Amino acid sequence: MKKFSVLALSALLLMGCSTAPAQKTDAELEAEGWVKNPLENGYVMATDAPTPTALPDPRDTTKMYKPSKDEAEVACTADSYAAACSSINVDNLIDYLGRDDVVYIDLRDYNDYAKKHLKNFEVIPYFAVIFNADANTDATLPQLYGGSVTEPIDVYEESDDLLHAMIPTDKTVFLMCQSGGRVTQLMNLLAAKGYDMSKIYNVGGMGQFEGSEFRPYTTDNAELAVTATYAFEGLTRK
Repeated sequence: MKKFSVLALSALLLMGCSTAPAQKTDAELEAEGWVKNPLENGYVMATDAPTPTALPDPRDTTKMYKPSKDEAEVACTADSYAAACSSINVDNLIDYLGRDDVVYIDLRDYNDYAKKHLKNFEVIPYFAVIFNADANTDATLPQLYGGSVTEPIDVYEESDDLLHAMIPTDKTVFLMCQSGGRVTQLMNLLAAKGYDMSKIYNVGGMGQFEGSEFRPYTTDNAELAVTATYAFEGLTRK
């Protein structure tokens, strides 16, 4: 896969890190009985490792939702990707934060992300780098896919490789944006690209996480403004 870059303030990508005891290798730590803590970064002894809360199915099929504002409510199904159907949301997300077995992704742009975001969510701007309906016909647009989210058209020979690099196919993924709409779009695109949707969660939008209980988990830099330019380098347009 060719090297690519997103020209932006990459320093704003907050990545979790951990320091192993005594700076030993993973193999040395495991030989001594240490394991990675499943609830947070770092290591604990295997006998002391907490048991993470089991993840529910991504969609709660006991719920009802409106496919659009003009439609009547219908029952949620396993392929209903709206935030209203999610089993993990503002009511219980705290119970599932800080896990090593989950990848946390925020789909807003860098400016909104920089101003306020949940810790450990990395930013991958959906509209800027993943999808634009005209990207496959307008060479000035950099996104990976055009067409529609249910029938995405690859813009580059490497589009799928880059998507897999950004959003792994073998991990559980929590997706959020501002209200949950971008997540719904991306989940339709991921389903069209063959992702295992039993591992993909729409946890809602940042606008919902305003309660005081979320303050310890929130980075708030309201004074910070970011201007970002997005582009891919070294790719082959179809």
